[in-house]
Amino acid sequence: MTGPRGEQRLRCHVEERGRCAVIRPEGVLGYTTYPLLRDFMLKCAIEQPHALIVDLSGTTIAASTVLSVFTTVWLRISDWPAIPVLVATGPAHAGLLRRSPIRRYVSVFEGVDEAIENVDEPAPRRRAYRVLPHDPRSPGAAREFVRQTCAQWELSGVLMQDAVQIASELVQNTMEHTGSEARLRLELRRARLTVAVGDDDPAPVVLADPGSDRANTGRGVHIIAQLARTWGCFADEADRRKTVWAVVGTR
Repeated sequence: MTGPRGEQRLRCHVEERGRCAVIRPEGVLGYTTYPLLRDFMLKCAIEQPHALIVDLSGTTIAASTVLSVFTTVWLRISDWPAIPVLVATGPAHAGLLRRSPIRRYVSVFEGVDEAIENVDEPAPRRRAYRVLPHDPRSPGAAREFVRQTCAQWELSGVLMQDAVQIASELVQNTMEHTGSEARLRLELRRARLTVAVGDDDPAPVVLADPGSDRANTGRGVHIIAQLARTWGCFADEADRRKTVWAVVGTR
């Protein structure tokens, strides 16, 4: 699909099948539309389906190099929410995808039904969720919620301490830098605990250089980076939201 001046256009749709998010891009996947598909996939991943399945049967691929979008997304979500990415090629792209190096990171199938059949059963997860108002007391409420949840899940020691401090810093950051409530989510999977906080400000959280002018206002992020095995931020400009997450586990 191209516009009046030949620019590339792409529209993405998603539906749920078998607890998987099936994404159907329609139009041209090229250098100008690469970011659209990438961001759409990341947005769907935040909802934590069993898998992301991308159906390319209605897509024109402008160049083989743009297939790296699937590797990029896989790298971004491999730690959290840690769900697989599968690609359904359709007849037109089967040969191209079979030769592509992305197969080292994502699974490729001819159709959506085959992809769904090959989604592995995800590891058991335990989840807890709490919405905290925009209030100075919310960081303290976050700490207590994490302590109680970790006790229920029989987690203690360093794991609990790190999770409590990370949750406190994330919620504090929401209180200081946005006017939003904080949506705190805990998830336990394969001995790794994820702490995620969402808010209604799309401005991404970044790790400032210690010597920069922003260093004094970003100490909480440095604390999170030191405590977590890995952390990241998904920002959605369209919905004007973001989610900051951090994974802690046995060191």
